[in-house]
Amino acid sequence: MTTPTFADADAAIAARDYRAALSILEAIDVIGEDACYRRDIQAAACADRLGRYPLCEEYATRAHSYGDDMAAPFALMARAQRRQGLVADAAAVASAGMRLHPQSPEIARELTLCLVDLGRYEEALPVSQVAVNSFVDDVEFLMAYGALWEPIDPNVAQWAFRRAKDNDPDLDEAKFAFDSLACPLKGVVRSSYAIEMQPAVSAAYRTMLRRIRAVLPKGGKVAAISGLCCLLFDLFVARFLFPGAYWGVFLLYVASVVSIRVYVAVQISTFNRTLPRGVRLSFMRLWSRFPEFFSNAVTSLYIAAIVGFFLICIMIGIG
Repeated sequence: MTTPTFADADAAIAARDYRAALSILEAIDVIGEDACYRRDIQAAACADRLGRYPLCEEYATRAHSYGDDMAAPFALMARAQRRQGLVADAAAVASAGMRLHPQSPEIARELTLCLVDLGRYEEALPVSQVAVNSFVDDVEFLMAYGALWEPIDPNVAQWAFRRAKDNDPDLDEAKFAFDSLACPLKGVVRSSYAIEMQPAVSAAYRTMLRRIRAVLPKGGKVAAISGLCCLLFDLFVARFLFPGAYWGVFLLYVASVVSIRVYVAVQISTFNRTLPRGVRLSFMRLWSRFPEFFSNAVTSLYIAAIVGFFLICIMIGIG
């Protein structure tokens, strides 16, 4: 059995097999501070990638014990502590690292995220400038950077949220933040970010979107099924019990089609109750935020009109 080497660990890291790389690094026998530092800092990075944050902190602390001349241990220790929920401790470690390495983007990133979590925006703003050019595709950092700039310059915040949204299209939080600047709620001047990021408002917004997404795309199917059911009802029931009542059956069809739009209106109205007085989300503002909603509504309207036309023609013809 061959003795594991740093070359083996580097190959595993290049292949993104961090579990194997960590096992190799733990098995390497090293002599000298430089080799010990290399093993510990690489092991800390692998543990970070694997989500083993206590182990990452342990290795990063060992790497830091060899001296303060390297920035990587500070960043890894701060990240591991922050992800374990020790935000204040992580901020202290990152602050110490910034004093020794004021131009380190990695430490600046961690300190920015910690300060934003702690609500210390004024302290975080200058620190974030050190990191922004190195992390223009880092979604987590971009979200924090946008939050910092929103009250100062919404255009910069919108740039950050747009990049976060483009880098992670599945992150609802990024689109949510971008929309609050690009299409603010009615009743606010240029940005509804501060309002929409409140926990109660954010939760209500997600609930509203989930419910609307569940029913709005089905509008065309509902119209077609309702048309068929109303036609069968007219053919086999209504025309015998209530001769000439096809207009009543048609109104029943219209009510079934309109019910989806009423449901959407109720969801928007429910969400608006969580907003401050004078601020609201309108139908058009929601459509501008989600073009697919507008497309679904228009498509279902066309289908409903076509089905309704043929329904009333058939019922009149049979009558």
